[in-house]
Amino acid sequence: MEFIVATESGILHQMELKSPHKTFIPAPPNNNCACNDCPHMKRNTMEKLYLCMEYEQPEILLPDWIIEQGVKSIDRMLDISEKAGLGLK
Repeated sequence: MEFIVATESGILHQMELKSPHKTFIPAPPNNNCACNDCPHMKRNTMEKLYLCMEYEQPEILLPDWIIEQGVKSIDRMLDISEKAGLGLK
């Protein structure tokens, strides 16, 4: 099974380790582009994620229009996943 993955390169590597029988096609496929190699993502840890969710800190306040546009994007991604048979059960 092949599908295109648009994510940070470290996550792609972990996906390859967990599913060696699958073919992952990175997006963008050009190795000269570092746009999916975010140095800030590498600073995240499970402990930091846990603490953030446990204490709901730091609080991030966004204008309503950004939230509305973000929800639209997430809904579209979920629709695409569901149509591809990858929806949440």
